[in-house]
Formats: sequence, C-alpha cells, structure tokens
Amino acid sequence: GKDSMKIIHCADLHLDSKLESNLPKSKSDERKAEVTLAFRRMTEFAVSNGVSVIIIAGDLFDSDRIRKTTKEFVLGEIRRLPDITFLYLPGNHDRGVQLIESCDLPQNFKVFGKTWTGFEFDNVVITGVELTDDNCRHIYGSLRLDIDRFNIVTLHGQLGVECKTDAVNRKLLSEKPIDYLALGHYHSFESGKIGKTTWCYCGCLEGRGFDEAGDKGFVLLDVAEDNSFTYEFIKNSRRDIVRVECDVSGLEDTSEILKQIEEAVETLKPDSMVKLILKGDVGADASIDTELFKKYLEDRFWFSKFSDETRLKLCAEDYVNDISLKGEFIRRVMASDLPEALRDRVIQCGLAALSGREVL
Repeated sequence: GKDSMKIIHCADLHLDSKLESNLPKSKSDERKAEVTLAFRRMTEFAVSNGVSVIIIAGDLFDSDRIRKTTKEFVLGEIRRLPDITFLYLPGNHDRGVQLIESCDLPQNFKVFGKTWTGFEFDNVVITGVELTDDNCRHIYGSLRLDIDRFNIVTLHGQLGVECKTDAVNRKLLSEKPIDYLALGHYHSFESGKIGKTTWCYCGCLEGRGFDEAGDKGFVLLDVAEDNSFTYEFIKNSRRDIVRVECDVSGLEDTSEILKQIEEAVETLKPDSMVKLILKGDVGADASIDTELFKKYLEDRFWFSKFSDETRLKLCAEDYVNDISLKGEFIRRVMASDLPEALRDRVIQCGLAALSGREVL
C-alpha cells in the first residue's frame, strides 16, 4: 500500500508583531526576526519528515502593517518548496488577504475563501472557511462532507456555542463527520473531543511575551489509508518563555532569597525569557535588596523581568507593648482603614524611612 499522509497544522504566527510592549527595541528586533525564522524551522521539519501539506489556520501576519521584506520572505520560502501545499486560512488579525494578493502568489499556496473551500489529497479532504460578519451565522448549515473520506475542517476562533467572526460553534459542528478540527486563535496547544471529532489548537510557533509562556510549536498529523490517524505536538520554539513563582516566606535577607531564586531558575536555559515573581510573607525586619535580584536575572538570561509580590507579615500583637516610634507607627497604620495592600506598602516605606533605608 501507499504511505500515510503527513500534514502540519500550524497557526497564529503573527509575523511582524511589534513585540515592543515586552521588550526593549534591540531585543524586539532580534525577536521579530526569530519569529519569522520559526516559519523556516517548521518548513525544514516538513521537508525532512515527508510532510506534504501545511495548514496555516489563521493569523499568519499580526496586522496589515507588514513589511514587504517579511511578506516576500514567507512567499519565497513557500515557492522554494513546490512539493508541499500550503493552505492558508485568514484569521481575525489578517483579514486583509489583500496583503498578499498584490504579490505574485506561488502555485502551491492556496487560500480558503469566504465560502467553504475544500482541497482533496487522496483519501483526505481539507475544508475551511474564513469567518466574516456576513457568513458567521449561517455558514455551518452549508458544510457538506463525504463520510467515506478523512475530513479535516479548519476554522479560526474561540471554540464555544456562539456564532461570531472570532468564534467557532461546536454545537453546530457536532453533527458533521469531521475527523480532525484544525483550529487557530488560541496561542497554546490544546486538544479534545466533540463526539467522534478530535479538535486541536496547535498554539503559536513562538511566544511573544510572558502571557504566552510554555512550549510552542505545531501539530504533526499522520493519516493512514484506512482513515486511522495519529497527531502529536512538535515543539518548535527557538527560546523558552518561562514564568517562575518563587516563594520566599520566612526568609530574612537578600542572600537567602538569592539562593532560593537561584534554585528556582537553575534548570532554565540561558537564552530563555524569564519572568520571576517573588511570592510569600516577609517579616517587617527583612532586609531585601531587590535591585540585586534584577541584576542577577539580567546577567543570567537573554531577557528577564522581576516582580516583587511578597506580602508583609505583620502581627499587630507583636507591637502592642512596643514603646518605640516604630511600634507606635505600626499600631496606627494597622488600626487604620486603609486597604491591606496599601497598608503593607505604607508600613514598608515607614520602616525603611525609620531605619534610614532608602524608600523605593
């Protein structure tokens, strides 16, 4: 018999995303290039693993403000691989397919339209539609699928029970003979079942900020002639983006806390983007130099952010009989009706001022 068919399902590449809300300019330019190169890393995987179709389930570009060089690079990469068919579904960020219509499009680059468009490959049929304000309510009724084929349906939006341009109605799809529902829009890998249908968000190829932490990549589908199939997530990201919470409850000084931070990040690669969040309850007398932690992380990783979310551990009883200025100050603030977080901050600043430490 013939070999099985291998298909890549990717989405949400968001090429030419600004990235400047997370990163300084020098780093955001470097990261922008990495996000674009992620496309090439995926196509190289496709070539060496015998993939014949790549589905891009929306948001190839981040907006219609895309550099000509990026556009030409992507189309050039596609043109360079005539044996792979690229099926492109415009998403809510790149509604302007006119972005690319002005270009000379490669033969192996096909676009799903605003009505159901199906592409056939032996026993596999890949059908998709770009959701718009005009079609999003009635489009489900017109989906026709051949029950004997292996049916992949591709859509871009949030899986739920609504009919909107950025929503996919799972109730209206549940009656259809869909084997694999290739979704885009949600930036992390996630999959599940609706009846006999396997649905899957492949996530983005590269995270763009700390709200997109974790492994990123694409999904590799392998469909056999008898319509049985497997799928797996393939990690593709160039850099790890990691959020680390570090509990420093009960620790009293900078050195102890630094040791704790060191242990929390010791397994992370130096070229990662790391956000470290300090958590826990810290005593009023703790002497903590947060600048030192920032510097430690900065020297250790490609990019880092540090956030101190520790709470002040104070017990009013401890200060009932304290006849110092400090005791009087703490009693007064504790008795006030300030919200807790603000009370902590006032006491921290007051204690710092009383002990001659700099107030940050």
